[in-house]
Amino acid sequence: MPRTMSLRDQLKKANLLSDKDSRRLAHEARVERSEKGRDQIEQEAAARKQELEQVSARERERIRAEQEIADKAKKQREEAAAVEALLADAKKPGPGAVKYYFEAADGSLPWLELQPREAQEVRAGQLCIVRGGRASTHTYRLLSLEATRRVARVRPEVVVWAPRGVVQ
Repeated sequence: MPRTMSLRDQLKKANLLSDKDSRRLAHEARVERSEKGRDQIEQEAAARKQELEQVSARERERIRAEQEIADKAKKQREEAAAVEALLADAKKPGPGAVKYYFEAADGSLPWLELQPREAQEVRAGQLCIVRGGRASTHTYRLLSLEATRRVARVRPEVVVWAPRGVVQ
């Protein structure tokens, strides 16, 4: 296994350090080691090692925090995409004999023509009414209670009618 060169040897090989300077630096290092003694040198090495461990621990914590933030943002994007898919797949109220009236957020009283089974499910709170288009349009869809709860966490503004407690 090839031995790695010390910095002094690398500088000498690159002709950035003369032989005289190399010997002087080696002498100064020997004098410093002899003046400090073995205990102080070991203490300094331990202090450098501890400082390096602290720096690496801070770096690991920083990376973990960044990863946590990135994971949270990714989860939010995925949930938003899933909610959009739920809204896109929401059931269009079919032509039916029952007119179901509800109060919209703007105070208007739109109505939907529902089949008797759909009207029964809406009254029972099993189906909820969500906005299918922009806020200015009166395009509505029917969505199950559980799906509406999920939608309400991300986009509560699209939930037009739901049983009490679904939208906080």
